Amino acid sequence: MNTFLYLIKFIASMCVIAIHTRFSGVFGDIVDATSRFAVPFFFAVSGRFLIPYSMTKTPDIRQKVGKSLVKTLKVTFVVYLVYSIYSLIYHLCIGESFLGWFSSKYNLSEARWFFFFNSGKFIYDGSFTFDHMWYLFALIYVYGLIYIFAPVLRKWYKALIGILLFFLFFGQLLQNYYPIRPFGISICTWYVMRNWLFVGMPFVLLGILFSDYVAGKKEALSEAEYKSLTEKWALFGKVVIFVGLISGVIEFIIFGKKEVYFGSLLIVIGILFLSESGISGGRYLWKIGKEGSSNIYFYHVLLISLIDQLSNMGYIPVISMSVKPVLIMVICILFIWFIPSYIQSKGKIK
Repeated sequence: MNTFLYLIKFIASMCVIAIHTRFSGVFGDIVDATSRFAVPFFFAVSGRFLIPYSMTKTPDIRQKVGKSLVKTLKVTFVVYLVYSIYSLIYHLCIGESFLGWFSSKYNLSEARWFFFFNSGKFIYDGSFTFDHMWYLFALIYVYGLIYIFAPVLRKWYKALIGILLFFLFFGQLLQNYYPIRPFGISICTWYVMRNWLFVGMPFVLLGILFSDYVAGKKEALSEAEYKSLTEKWALFGKVVIFVGLISGVIEFIIFGKKEVYFGSLLIVIGILFLSESGISGGRYLWKIGKEGSSNIYFYHVLLISLIDQLSNMGYIPVISMSVKPVLIMVICILFIWFIPSYIQSKGKIK
């Protein structure tokens, strides 16, 4: 069990909250820039444990990926249902009809953005303004494509990673210097470059590539040689993470806000290498990453919306942006992880 990766999953879930609530001022800009590794990291970890190195036969790969796909579909259904019910209740409460709500979300125009880019009002609206569920739908797309192209997965994945990452960063440069309009929509729109194709696919494949690389080294080297190599990985990982953090901030200063920085890629690579060096995830926080990071990611937007609505109605005071991210983090840990975990543990004791 890799407790270090679970620790990073916890940190990444907190970073997503920081992105969606934002600290104020220059500090907020720095936190936002350095937190952009979080979602690419979640994709990479999904790929890291998706397909074992020894699994080379197409039926075996498809069986393994198929199980992950079904699991993701089930999770997506539950999360989407929760947010859809919340959205419907919200719009009915503000006086909108059911048909008005339904037609504003589910129409051909919104379907186009959803199926192309995993975004649009299919997965967000005025009741909650973040389309964070794109991650789940992107993962479904990626798993589905890996299932289909399983026979050529390991022949193509290195080239695909390079090509897709090139277009990701090139496309983000175009946002600054030559804002083209693919599909009749500006490339500056956040989801044109941040979707299943340019983020989900390359980072999941990066995780698979890293998994194969590590397993190949374990197979080829003696135990002593492998241990010596992991010590080098530890140093390499720390250096790359540090460079990635600095790079993300510099990129923000030069290019402005982006969905994924080159520094984000470096941080993810550094974390993957550092995770194989035997470093521990500590005593406690990794448990939140293991048991609660996914649900924190899935439901933090719901909590943000509920708190905003209570504030708008005057039931609670307006929360300062310098405090709000920390408050949301604490509430998420308490209500999404700690209390459910405590209740579950009590049930097991009985």
